Amino acid sequence: MTHNDSLFIARSDQRIDKWVHHEWPQIPYSAIQKALRIGDIRVNQKKISSNYRLNQSDTIYVYPGWLQKMNIFQFSEDKLCDHWREKVSNWIIYTHKDFWIIRKPAGISCQKGTNQILSIDDLMSRWAGHPVHLVHRLDKPVSGALIIAKTPHAASILGNMMKEGAIQKRYWALVHGKVKNVQGHIQAPLIQCTFGVKVCHEKTPKSLACHTEYFRRKVYRSPFEYTWLELCPRTGRKHQLRVHLSHIKHPIIGDKIYDPLCEKDTSINLKLHCCNLSFFYEERPILIECEAGEDFFTNL
Repeated sequence: MTHNDSLFIARSDQRIDKWVHHEWPQIPYSAIQKALRIGDIRVNQKKISSNYRLNQSDTIYVYPGWLQKMNIFQFSEDKLCDHWREKVSNWIIYTHKDFWIIRKPAGISCQKGTNQILSIDDLMSRWAGHPVHLVHRLDKPVSGALIIAKTPHAASILGNMMKEGAIQKRYWALVHGKVKNVQGHIQAPLIQCTFGVKVCHEKTPKSLACHTEYFRRKVYRSPFEYTWLELCPRTGRKHQLRVHLSHIKHPIIGDKIYDPLCEKDTSINLKLHCCNLSFFYEERPILIECEAGEDFFTNL
């Protein structure tokens, strides 16, 4: 391995195979484990086993040739019917030579997995005619702007930008009750639990610092009292916005996990939408506005 190989800084206390799969979810675990065995993926320039747990000081080296090979890894070549080709085409809101930005609909998972008939990565790959690469994810019930890279190299660049906070995201949320402050900050650490994540004390082992800024856009009185918020996540943790809003007693409408009063069988969609992405790519500013669907402010 040389210093020209791809270099990434590891997340602490995570298995190396899990880390690689998180970065490139379209690559099967079997291929990742083989790459670890033969040394296409190394930690601190050494071969390691797939169950090796990363430390914050570890440096991961990924052989670029392996990523290029994985780019042509077999995927479902079944062509989309005309209905789905038109549907996926209408998702595209911005096209760059290295990536697309799409308007992800609520109700479709980003990644193909167990019991997932439809997924963004599979549909986009079949639409494009080659494997595509998720730069980040939105929860299945969340709609909004999503970046899809065309190559592993672009996915690596954009993924690192996302981790470093160079890609700014804004969300709209409809939450229960009247939020009193016009603007505010929620700074509450999170920790994983059996059903997702929860707020914990800052000194709890393995807790993750979290920071959300919010702006109140409008308060509604009918059919019940609720507030339209604009959210700016200053950190990027799993379910951060959903947990933080539940923590301040204003859970997002339709949240079947973090709203204790939400009926689990309700047909109301989660009222959370990624409305804006802004970043610099190849020294050019990119600002994407992604309007919510008509049903975002209805079916309450």
